[in-house]
Amino acid sequence: MASFDAAILRTAGVEITQHLWASEISAELAQDSRSPEDLLSKYREDYHSWIVIIKQDSIAKVKTMNRKDVSDADVPSSQLASWLRGEIRERDQREGTYHRTRLTRNPSQADSNNHMPSKQEQEVHVLVAGTKSKKSNRRNIVEQAQSRAKDLVQSFLDGPVAAVETTDIVLEKIRETKLSDPESWRRVMQSVGTGERRYIGEIHELMGELRAKNDGITRNAFVYNFRTGTCVYYDLGA
Repeated sequence: MASFDAAILRTAGVEITQHLWASEISAELAQDSRSPEDLLSKYREDYHSWIVIIKQDSIAKVKTMNRKDVSDADVPSSQLASWLRGEIRERDQREGTYHRTRLTRNPSQADSNNHMPSKQEQEVHVLVAGTKSKKSNRRNIVEQAQSRAKDLVQSFLDGPVAAVETTDIVLEKIRETKLSDPESWRRVMQSVGTGERRYIGEIHELMGELRAKNDGITRNAFVYNFRTGTCVYYDLGA
């Protein structure tokens, strides 16, 4: 989400980005840029399907990346979310990801073309000890294991999320750090440019604050990269 007018970027840009998030569309605000060339040079190494440039007349100019056969489109800002959803659906079908998306949807949803429920039980492998002290009901073990696993995953959602802006390479390095090991954070700082080291330090401080705030509550946390849409798990207690 970009604009060559800094004021528009920080007002309409923020509003439209939040609307896209609410529509479950991954989006991020671009850095201040003076021209299309300046904008593209800053994100040359990042993969984006579309670049949206907001104009003063509430019209968004959408540039489709990596496809020379598609012309730029002028879309009213109010219709941008629905327009992008259609483009995303077409892209997924073209790239063969549509079928995989359907298979990984909410298991409680039924297939509109099939009356059979699509929910699939989690696979449980039961390993019984070689003693004969008591008999075990295999069905009960499976149901209890599935229930406890579900409860554990649900408890992870209580953890806080830190939303940051960086590359996925740096995000992966942050995931491997430990708050109990300051040296691991120093290694991340040394791996980035001078201008980004201060930001990494701020992320370090934020994670420390989350650990202190959630002490005795949870050690589960997540770091979300709103530049790329990637989210990783982070262990506050490590």
